Amino acid sequence: MLLPLNLFLMLPMMACSDENSGGADNDIPELSQQPLERSDSTSVERESATDGAVEASAEGSADLVLALSGEGLLVIEEQSGKARSISFDTDLATAQAAVSATLGQPTEIAQENECGAGPMSFISWPNGLTMNAMQNQFVGWSVRPEAESANLTTVDGIGLGKTLTDLEASYRVDVIESSLGTEFNASDSLFGLLSNNQPKGVITHLWSGIACNFR
Repeated sequence: MLLPLNLFLMLPMMACSDENSGGADNDIPELSQQPLERSDSTSVERESATDGAVEASAEGSADLVLALSGEGLLVIEEQSGKARSISFDTDLATAQAAVSATLGQPTEIAQENECGAGPMSFISWPNGLTMNAMQNQFVGWSVRPEAESANLTTVDGIGLGKTLTDLEASYRVDVIESSLGTEFNASDSLFGLLSNNQPKGVITHLWSGIACNFR
C-alpha cells in the first residue's frame, strides 16, 4: 500500500530519525508534554476518550469538532463544550474510534518500518489529519494541506494557513532553517513548517508527538 500523504516530510535525500519535534539533528528540543496553551476566553471541559462510548459513522458527526493539541487530540461537543481528550499513549483502537466519530472512517492506512523510533503505522483522513501509531498506541499526529485542513486547529485557532505572528501570540516560537524547510517549535508542543521566516509566513504543515521525518 502506498504511504499516506502525511509523509510529506519523508524526503528522499533525508535520513529517518525519531522525532517528537523537528529532531535533535536540527536543534529543535524534544517534545515535552506541556498543557495546551489557549486564550482565557476558551472554556473546554475535558474527559478521557475512554470516559464515554464513541461510535463512528461513515461521515462522522456534525455535533462533534476535533481540535489539535500538543498533548494529543480533543473531541469537543459543540452544544455543551465538553471535550474528550485523546492523549498520546491512548490505545489505538480507542483513539481511532474517537476521531472517526468526528471525521468519519479513515481513507488510508500505511506502515513505515524505517522510522528512527521504530516501525510506525499511519491512519489518514481526507481532511489532511494523520494519526501516528506505535505498538497499537496513538503517539502523534500531523496535518498536511488538503481541502479542509484549515478547519483542523487548536482551541486557540492555530492550524494550517495561520501566520507566524498568529503563532507567536499564543506560543514561544523558535524558527530554524532545516533540510525540511523553515521549521518551527512552538513551546515544545506544536511543530511544523512555515512558508518563510517572516511575520506573514504561513503554517504549511503541522505535527505533534512522535513523528517519522526523513532528513
